[in-house]
Amino acid sequence: MSVELLVNVTPFETRVARVENGLAEEVYIERERERGLRGNIYNGRVQRVLPGIQASFVDIGLSRAGFLYAGDIAQPGTHVAEEQASQESEESGDVESTETASVQRQFPDISTLIRENQQLMVQVSKEPIASKGPRLTSLVSLAGRYLVYLPGHDHIGIAHRIEDSAERNRLMDLVSEIKPEGGGLIVRTVAEGREQAELKQDLDYLLRLWADIEDRLKHAGPASLVHKELNLYLRMMRDFVDADVEKIHVDSRDAYERMLSFARRFMPEVADRLYYYPGERPIFDVYGVEEEINRALKRRVELKSGGHIVIDQTEALIAIDVNSGSFTASRTMEETSFKTNLEAVNEIVHQLRLRNLGGIIVVDFIDMQEDENKRRLMEVLEEALSRDHAKTHIVHLSELGLVEMTRKRTRESLGRTLLSVCPHCNATGHVRSEITICHQIFREVVAEARAYPCDRLMVVAHPSIIDRLLGEESDSVSGLERFLKKEIILKSDEKLDEERYEIVLQ
Repeated sequence: MSVELLVNVTPFETRVARVENGLAEEVYIERERERGLRGNIYNGRVQRVLPGIQASFVDIGLSRAGFLYAGDIAQPGTHVAEEQASQESEESGDVESTETASVQRQFPDISTLIRENQQLMVQVSKEPIASKGPRLTSLVSLAGRYLVYLPGHDHIGIAHRIEDSAERNRLMDLVSEIKPEGGGLIVRTVAEGREQAELKQDLDYLLRLWADIEDRLKHAGPASLVHKELNLYLRMMRDFVDADVEKIHVDSRDAYERMLSFARRFMPEVADRLYYYPGERPIFDVYGVEEEINRALKRRVELKSGGHIVIDQTEALIAIDVNSGSFTASRTMEETSFKTNLEAVNEIVHQLRLRNLGGIIVVDFIDMQEDENKRRLMEVLEEALSRDHAKTHIVHLSELGLVEMTRKRTRESLGRTLLSVCPHCNATGHVRSEITICHQIFREVVAEARAYPCDRLMVVAHPSIIDRLLGEESDSVSGLERFLKKEIILKSDEKLDEERYEIVLQ
């Protein structure tokens, strides 16, 4: 499989696309304004110590001081809880982050642990909210692709979501052999099935990163940033680049230089795969990514055979409907259904990855009668899903042709990242028909005429509604005037939406 990564960088937004065999399969987006503080490391200065609440305020050079609890202060002999990472939010959800927390126990009084004006290395564990500053911890953790490195802690943990006991034991044995002195490790969920060489490569990167942070800390002034969590294109270097990735194309000279420097320092085997793209035509256009993104924002996706699939994303689940449409090339209905379903499978998996749809997914395939066709369909689906980086699980194919499956949520879906709720339909996907709006206008005209004294009423609406009132509904308007014994004046206004109108009493 040929894999290329495309990096599109602008001052306000970075986008990364994973292209497999010429087709964009995954898209990641990070907007500069929405980048957070979580994961950043600072040389903090303790401002105030509050023994009454076992907490302190720490100046990290921002407008608001950070909040540090006693339980988040590293102490000799402190163990780190084996706490599997929750998913990161929206834009940077492409990387599974890991938080560490101290084991629940009694801590010494905070005034015996830190003092005012003391300099202390801290890491942001929670973003600031409203008027509250960021929550801090001195239990520093560095997330790699497969491992999390815990400087100063003699501990090995396995992500709780790796449930198979044999796999947990295998990973524990592998990590025990490579664990460095003076540091602990947590094995992340994505390490499931990985070999020791891959884990060791990830650990080497983390150890080099930690050495770099320690060196910066020696020269850092009080209340200053020591390490900033990687932006999208550098996280991509850390998390996305594997043996399958042949080339990485970058359309920004500055980003290319930074990625090249990062690769030479931490991932030297990747440096020769980086290429600067100087072309005038946008890189996402050249590879057809922009077109794929536009397709992924539509509810209906056409199939080459003439069939189509319809994808609806709800709060509870993803519903996908397969339709044969105009496909009539097969000799029998069974053959038509089978061929359409097979074609739909690859498109469905492609759309799941591209749109990053997760949670419960129900696919309504076209009904088939032959068991062999059903068996083959499930085999093709499983094979297509094997290329998906997100963890998936197929429940079964029901007698009605419904396939229930789950796909792990890794970040916000593409649609919810790029789209907002339609102000006209309020996310229903439909708007009221013209005749419905006309009849609603009639009801409100009657209500207004009866409630308030007037000689005439003016209806102001979108031109298409006024045209209908003057045309197909003109008899209804005349009948309403006779019924109310009042004149009804019709006026169009292009500034109004089709569903908005005004009734003015005169």
